[in-house]
Amino acid sequence: MPELLQIPVWRDNYVYLAIHEGRAFVVDPSDAEPVLAALQTLPGVALEAVVNTHHHPDHVGGNLKLVEATGCAVVGAAHDRERIPGITRAVDIGARIEVAGLAMDVLDVRAHTRGHVAYRTEATFDRVIRHGHDGVATRAQRLEDRPALFVGDSLFLGGCGRLFEGSAADLHASMQVLSEQRPESLVCCAHEYTASNLRFAADVLPSHPSIRARLDGLERERGASRSSVPDTLERELETNPFLLALDPEHRGSIAASLDVPPGDIVAVVGALRSAKDRF
Repeated sequence: MPELLQIPVWRDNYVYLAIHEGRAFVVDPSDAEPVLAALQTLPGVALEAVVNTHHHPDHVGGNLKLVEATGCAVVGAAHDRERIPGITRAVDIGARIEVAGLAMDVLDVRAHTRGHVAYRTEATFDRVIRHGHDGVATRAQRLEDRPALFVGDSLFLGGCGRLFEGSAADLHASMQVLSEQRPESLVCCAHEYTASNLRFAADVLPSHPSIRARLDGLERERGASRSSVPDTLERELETNPFLLALDPEHRGSIAASLDVPPGDIVAVVGALRSAKDRF
């Protein structure tokens, strides 16, 4: 019975611990200490690997200490191996890999960085725990029995990552890749940016009822966990403007709001990202 545990780190980062039959991997550990503390509460669980989506310090900062403490492997993109500390297993885009007994596919979502990848699990998670920075670990039964997308900073709830190294064309391509995944999948992103993202979404698409309803219900959604993450890709497809821009009908409304031509989807997505940068 695979389990997915959220670990709050730093100010707004999230780390994910996936556990299957006593074997575990951790995704994007900013800091080793919270991960090691979580493992101490899980007798019989052995950390077999760190899995990195990209090279930024708030995603790889705990790699080397976790290797030192547990002897775990470090998994990262082959094309970005020189920037992943401690990497021992370089994986290619399009590959199916197995980590701690769980099969995952490696997806190309370069845009936030040129080396960014996401990981799509085959198995579903029978137990999902949300744990926000000011909350308590809380079981999220609505989110259980679903596969996971470990997306790092490529996609946030209601938004996406800044273009530090990629282009608008890269962003469009990564949104297309993500939009084609199983809609029931959990979007396991690495930051609690949902409130800001939904406020921007409501500003760009003020007449979109699902965005307004999600924003209005966000505090209730966070509940005792104080976390809105993860949530389903299906919900993102309904409320995330960067995914809605893929649909011609919504793209027209977004383009009108941003005063850009609707016919060039790359230009619309790029303008949308620039507008969010200024929001």
